[in-house]
Amino acid sequence: QANNLQLPSGWVDNKEQEFTLQTAGEYASLEQIENTSVAMINGSVIRVRDVATVVDGFAEQRQRVWNNGRPAVMLMVQKQSDANTVAVAREVTKRLKQIESELPRGVRLETIIDLSTFITRSMSNLGNTAIQAIGLTFLVLLFFLRNFRSSIIVAVSIPVSLIVTFAVMDQAELTLNIISMAGLALAVGLLVDNSIVVLESIFRHREEGEELREAANKGTGEVAMAITASTLTTLSVFVPVLFVPGIAGELFNDMVVTIVFSLTVSLFVALTLVPLLSSRFLQLKEKRQGKTILTKTGDRIGGWLLNLQTFYSRVLKWAIHHRKTVLFSTLGLFILALIILANLGGEFLPQNDMGFISIAVDRSAGTSLDAMEKSMHQINTIIQENVPEVENIYTNFGQGEGIMAMFSSRRSSEGDITIRLKKLSERNRSMFEIQDDLRKRFEKLPDVDARFEDRGNTALFGGGGDIVVEIFGHDLNVAEALANQIEGKLKGIKGVASVNTSIRESAPELRINLDRQRIADLGLSTSQIGQVVSSSVLGAVATRFRDGGDEFDVRVQLSKEARSSKTDVENILIMTPMGRQIPLRALANVEYTKAPKEIIREDQERMVSVNVDVSGRDLRSVTRDVQRKLKEVAIPNDFRVEISGVAEEQQKSFVYLGLAIMVAILLTYMVMASQFESLLDPFIILFTIPLSLIGVAFALLITGTDLSVMALIGIVMLVGIVVNNGIVLVDYTNKLRERGRGLFEAIVEAGSVRMRPVLMTALTTILAMLPLALGLGESGESWAPMARSVMGGLTVATALTLIVVPVIYAVVEILAGKIRRKFKARANE
Repeated sequence: QANNLQLPSGWVDNKEQEFTLQTAGEYASLEQIENTSVAMINGSVIRVRDVATVVDGFAEQRQRVWNNGRPAVMLMVQKQSDANTVAVAREVTKRLKQIESELPRGVRLETIIDLSTFITRSMSNLGNTAIQAIGLTFLVLLFFLRNFRSSIIVAVSIPVSLIVTFAVMDQAELTLNIISMAGLALAVGLLVDNSIVVLESIFRHREEGEELREAANKGTGEVAMAITASTLTTLSVFVPVLFVPGIAGELFNDMVVTIVFSLTVSLFVALTLVPLLSSRFLQLKEKRQGKTILTKTGDRIGGWLLNLQTFYSRVLKWAIHHRKTVLFSTLGLFILALIILANLGGEFLPQNDMGFISIAVDRSAGTSLDAMEKSMHQINTIIQENVPEVENIYTNFGQGEGIMAMFSSRRSSEGDITIRLKKLSERNRSMFEIQDDLRKRFEKLPDVDARFEDRGNTALFGGGGDIVVEIFGHDLNVAEALANQIEGKLKGIKGVASVNTSIRESAPELRINLDRQRIADLGLSTSQIGQVVSSSVLGAVATRFRDGGDEFDVRVQLSKEARSSKTDVENILIMTPMGRQIPLRALANVEYTKAPKEIIREDQERMVSVNVDVSGRDLRSVTRDVQRKLKEVAIPNDFRVEISGVAEEQQKSFVYLGLAIMVAILLTYMVMASQFESLLDPFIILFTIPLSLIGVAFALLITGTDLSVMALIGIVMLVGIVVNNGIVLVDYTNKLRERGRGLFEAIVEAGSVRMRPVLMTALTTILAMLPLALGLGESGESWAPMARSVMGGLTVATALTLIVVPVIYAVVEILAGKIRRKFKARANE
């Protein structure tokens, strides 16, 4: 370092000029470093070249990175917190082409992971789903109305509502992401409900002979309060979801707000735009002399609907006169549905096939980088030979440095592999099937623990397996014994793919035990000994060599051959103050031992975890089996065991969403009570909610869908949706009774008149969710449980609403009449 300095040395001036004085003492070439004098012995100069070799090379490699089997360097681009992922990724991709053109020949840039790819594919898939839903909705309208203009008037409310919703979302600073887009796709079928009720009412008044504008005015006024109340009930059920804590609440926030915005807009469209368009363009079908295929088809559909209406009237009359049979049969179905739901499999969130597989690979502690390279080659070969769906394989192993140590392996015995798969439509297997296949193949590799885990995400955000058993206690030896015992018990559970503990085998270590007395006698200190050993083995940066605009560390250390064994360490020479050199073995004892174990703490308590990955079975049933096995383990008094991970989040979300459903039912009742100005009528309509659970249970059972947070959100949606038909039915029944109809007569007539709008609103919602329920394409599996819950619940609820709600209405009114008569009789007495 003393021979590599450039120091300012003042100024030299005369009468005319002034010069700065600079001592040019920096190295200009490797030869100058080699000729540097380091000592003088017996009058002879000892130079660097006499005792060392100067090499223009690279820093010692502690980590290796491959991409598709070739050496690589990874660059990670992280967006700012308020930036859009897709926009940033698109701009970066554009710049990469320019950057690549400026790089030396033979250097290529390849994208390993682009998180925007899954987002754009999911958005495209959800967009196509929404378009399909709009098409199916229009066909339902055309089927029931058999009038092209009427269908167009109602169908127009969908794009108008969506466009206005986009504007509202922009003002609310909401982005169009996967969650909000799913909310719009789910809302498509609901957007036309209000418009259908309004148009059907206008259509009926027009058929009764009223002038077009008068029919539009009266028809809209007749149902305005009913559809306002039904919309408010739907909106009110989403309010509790906004207050659900944890991941579930964060996940559904944008979706709920989007649905609320779109439904609010659809109400205004139904009360303004639909009457306006109806008053201008609505026409009744005129009889023509010649009949085309379309008119024949329309007449046939009309006849079928008329027959259905007649059949429904007969069934409704029978149900009213056999009320006990209907109610007890419905109760039996409801109990059966509860049994099915209780025994269904349970998941937190449906697994998403994002097209990326992350593998964390561990070998025995102390495995060298070269030995680890052989294992990583074996794993890469297995992947290339058995995964034809692969597009890219990124591999890194060894000791990551700097910030990369947070996202990758931390020692030579650790490694990570990231596999990018082809598009979902271009492969026959899902990523989960590929994982199961690879898991079996990796088990055959000696001394290799390969887990499907993103080590970087786990380090940053915590986590581990699907089920994490946490053992809290101070004594690490007892905790380790408990962890090993629990691991052994959990391995036999069906559906458990892998079990591993957070306890890592201690790395082998050479420990230098210093003889302090001997060191003090020689006039040395322990820090001096440590510095010499560190400089000899790890190396010390003596100075920096400048070459143009670049700087290079000049590292002084023993050659690789002189620091590769315990004997080499013992032979490291220590210079005493007297100028003598003595070997390290004269001052210390070097022995083989183990490095201290890593201690993990949570809330300042020592913790050891057992991580369980689940495959081929639902999470809820595996968690139950894990809890049963834990009861068989004797836990010391000063220790405690808890279950966390995805299983814990699932249990919390189920509890909070259950509370959200209860609050949603209460809010729905309050809205209906204010609309009907009665406490009795809303109570009747609330019976549609348990009726919907019958459909949910059978839909999930038939489709083999587990009960997840998504399915529960579907049930929350149902609370607001299924009561809408009941509101319309009961509201019209009350109006007929006010006009002087008898109880049974009013029930039958209201059911007959409202059957068509009830079926239309139900079928538009059900069929609009069909594309989502199929779960096709990227992110499709996420929304399928929600759509299936709504479809199944609404299907059964609609059928039973048309039968059971009128029966309950009749029973309640008859009982209320008897009570009123008793009170009158007592009052007269």
